[in-house]
Amino acid sequence: LMPSKIIVAGLGIIVLAAFSIMMNLPEDVFQLAFAIPGDFFDSVIENNLNSPTAMEFAPDGRLFVAQQGGTVKIIKNGVLLPTPFLSVLVNENGERGMNGITFDPNFSTNKFVYVYYTTKDAPVHNRVSRFVANSTNPDIALPGNGTQILDLENLTSDTNHNGGALHFGIDGKLYVAVGDNHQSNKSQLLSSQLGKILRINSDGSIPSDNPLFNTPLAKQEI
Repeated sequence: LMPSKIIVAGLGIIVLAAFSIMMNLPEDVFQLAFAIPGDFFDSVIENNLNSPTAMEFAPDGRLFVAQQGGTVKIIKNGVLLPTPFLSVLVNENGERGMNGITFDPNFSTNKFVYVYYTTKDAPVHNRVSRFVANSTNPDIALPGNGTQILDLENLTSDTNHNGGALHFGIDGKLYVAVGDNHQSNKSQLLSSQLGKILRINSDGSIPSDNPLFNTPLAKQEI
């Protein structure tokens, strides 16, 4: 994969291409597997990005791109803006860093942007924070460290399986995909946040209708 480019592609095509590589298939078979269906096309949007990890369209059409090193860049009217929307200090070892971004359902009025990133300072852990776009210049965030919405449990020395996808559901709740930190047993433990999909309110509180809200020793946000 080419981390310096954002390419519009179907998940099925990516899976087929990966399968071709793993099976060591001939080049012509690989090309056939990666062929774009007639109703679709590849379009390179921007070449000058540094390890992009996630992207999200704002309601006004701007494309916000999270980069692993802790910055969020904006592509506006087809142009990459030189000044980052946001810069956060992160631990970017392995798969760590800034790995997720999403907008509040009421972004048009409250200008809230949520990001998932790995903290720079010890103890190293992943965090979801909320930042606010500057009303004077919405292409940059208000200065400051933002509002910490969710702090996840401390990570081990393993730097992969970090997770980070963020999405608001139609129920207005924020869903957070958390990696297992290369500890597969943690996915089965209800006492751990790792290897889970977490469901929280936009302010970080836990919805009382979560399935494990009243389960002893379980993390209520699961």
